[in-house]
Amino acid sequence: MPRPTIRQLEYLITLENEQSFSKAAEYCNVTQSTLSAGIKDLETVLDQQLVNRMGRKINLTALGQEVAEQARSILTDVDNIVSKAKEQKNPLCSTIRLGVIPTIAPYILPDILPDLQTHYPSLELQIYEDISERLVEQIHKRQLEAAILAFPFETDGLEHHQLFEEEFHLASPKDKLLPKSLSINDIKPEELLLLEEGHCMRDHALAACELQIPSRRKTFSATSLATLIQMVGHGFGVTLLPDMVVKNAPMPSNIQITNFDTPKPKRTIGIVWNINAPQKRDLQQLYAHLKNAFN
Repeated sequence: MPRPTIRQLEYLITLENEQSFSKAAEYCNVTQSTLSAGIKDLETVLDQQLVNRMGRKINLTALGQEVAEQARSILTDVDNIVSKAKEQKNPLCSTIRLGVIPTIAPYILPDILPDLQTHYPSLELQIYEDISERLVEQIHKRQLEAAILAFPFETDGLEHHQLFEEEFHLASPKDKLLPKSLSINDIKPEELLLLEEGHCMRDHALAACELQIPSRRKTFSATSLATLIQMVGHGFGVTLLPDMVVKNAPMPSNIQITNFDTPKPKRTIGIVWNINAPQKRDLQQLYAHLKNAFN
């Protein structure tokens, strides 16, 4: 009796993730006709329809969703076999797809990537930059092995390991008068500029200073820290910048950076991966190396 192949199961899982034959084929690095034929063969083997092909949006039938869910478990077991075999040779000699949020990636990757390459030349580290919510979703879907995030952030079903804590600093226009001893209570909510919704640093900045978004506030928000810094420099308000940004990003001459007195607002940086990650041993090794590098 014919049985489903690993490749056919991969096609089905990817189609469920992407909800598009063209995008799924691109992700699997095959032609659309190859992917479509592979899924059709899977349906023939099972003698059941797995994909609803009516309309523009592609989705799986109820049985197709069940098969995809079981297929994820099967592929996890297969990945475990491959990973264990590789681990017998050398640590961190496989491919790891690592997500990093935009408020971290530009400021730490230039330091950690060359160091990792030196210590683990066989490691193929693929970097994906995105907001926390999408990175966590991609780990659950097996599209990423791990992600470096800022916390607190909801990561149900994932292992969470702290790398380090860092302080926030106040960025304000150069000519703005500030108290000699700066407290989080000195920040006026209506002056605080934030990243747009979806960026976790927006929530961390508010939580760190115990601030609520006022009903009347400036309508400016930014999609990146670089834009936020420029807005501060031109007098639109003040913002909170993490220590790594202050140390690694060029600051315009029209901005002043001020440290807070105790208690200092902070955020926590950590790495997460799936509890049942096939490459857990490699991920633990990666975490240990990064923690040592940051401390």
